[in-house]
Amino acid sequence: MKRILTYPILFSIFLFTSPIAQAQEETDIDIQLTESPYGLSYDGTNFWFADSKRRAIIKVDPAGRQEAYNLGIPFIAGLNFDPREGRVFVASKRVVLKVEPNTGGVTERIQVPIDKIGGIANFQNYLYILDADSGKVTVYDKGSQTFLGGFLTDRSEPKDICFARDSLWITDSSDGNVYRYDPNSGKITGSIRSPSKDIRGIAIVGSRIYVVDRTSREVKKVSFVETDRFLSSGESTYLVNVKIKYSLDEASLVGGVVGLLPPPTTEHQRIRNLKTKDPKFRGDMVMGTRALSKKLGIDDPKGAQTLEYHFEARTTNVRFYVLDDFLKKKEEIPVDLSPFVKNKVSVKDKAGNYFIDKIFDARLFRSDWDGLKKSLLDSGIPIRPVKTLSFSNPSKPSFTDTLDLYIPGFGWVPISSIKPEKIESSRSYQKGEDVVDLYRSEGWNNLPSPILFKAKDSDFWRPLPAEIEVTLLPKGTDLSTN
Repeated sequence: MKRILTYPILFSIFLFTSPIAQAQEETDIDIQLTESPYGLSYDGTNFWFADSKRRAIIKVDPAGRQEAYNLGIPFIAGLNFDPREGRVFVASKRVVLKVEPNTGGVTERIQVPIDKIGGIANFQNYLYILDADSGKVTVYDKGSQTFLGGFLTDRSEPKDICFARDSLWITDSSDGNVYRYDPNSGKITGSIRSPSKDIRGIAIVGSRIYVVDRTSREVKKVSFVETDRFLSSGESTYLVNVKIKYSLDEASLVGGVVGLLPPPTTEHQRIRNLKTKDPKFRGDMVMGTRALSKKLGIDDPKGAQTLEYHFEARTTNVRFYVLDDFLKKKEEIPVDLSPFVKNKVSVKDKAGNYFIDKIFDARLFRSDWDGLKKSLLDSGIPIRPVKTLSFSNPSKPSFTDTLDLYIPGFGWVPISSIKPEKIESSRSYQKGEDVVDLYRSEGWNNLPSPILFKAKDSDFWRPLPAEIEVTLLPKGTDLSTN
């Protein structure tokens, strides 16, 4: 039995209606969720979700019209459209139903030895069934109609699962994250922070994750970037003004150069519109990196100096995952990283997990940054000290010391705290949206400020102590005119 329902616009999402065509059209689909939504799936044209209280599944067409199919079974806990069979698979207590999407008729029942199913996912001939109590993923072969085992996740409150981009994605309502797993090994390979903890459905279309927020009864979208090294999601924008007070007490400043290390652009942050209020600063190489510098002349005064500059920082929540493929490379630490290394070690003489285990152990057993840095340097790990701004309280930005660490075969990873965060392990590292790296060292020693000086071009750069004051500019401030 089915019924046509039409609702006003609540949420708009844009989808490609023709994934094969080069010039793809975008379709505006409007979704209004019902009282007890659970599950989310996309069949290439329509979205589907379930209402566990009404015992129905609901189709949303490209015009936003909703069509309900009353199945009459309790405990509906997720659904998934299988393009190979052209059926909607619907999970309930100890059973998965195959439903014909045009009529709502049940064509088959698959008995499943799981009391509380959290969700189901299809890929080729396999059905992945999530146990909401144990966090186990059970694999069912639809061809032979047999169960092929599966794997245990470490999720404490798993709520739904989907298959996309060669991976299984599982939501966890304990922390509001979406976790990515290798379906063959069962190993976690990434995670993304979602905008809600009470997630009861997930679908991935292109580079967007759509989740059902049961608390607000909304479908929320999460844009993300996926590479073989990291996953990032979300974005925050900060307009930052920096005032630096330092002193130049040289016998003569003529021929000297002042350098300014800018905020770095990384996977975590993009820096735009950097501009000083001193027009004499120009682009240059400072300590081997792109920066700004000013040549000093007879008109430049000695003593107390003030430099003010501003920039736009766009940050993302980024999480790095070190997989076995990287550790198997056995790549030696590049020669150009020698400024960041105090005790050189040979990678080929070490076990594959040597570096990640040394990092994790050092973080567990050290209580301050100096002790952590010494332990890492003694173990042969390249480190790069970073001075980071925290905007957890936007009205009062604060400074914190952080580190970048280099893992051979993988690259640089950030650590924002001495002790690992709850989501971190020996293979995972994260950096949040509410921090901005103001400057970083170009060696393993700390820098007191981003200001450097050399008396002549042939000299080495010398870091200068400075007082740093940071304020956030109002959103909408035109940095190009300041």
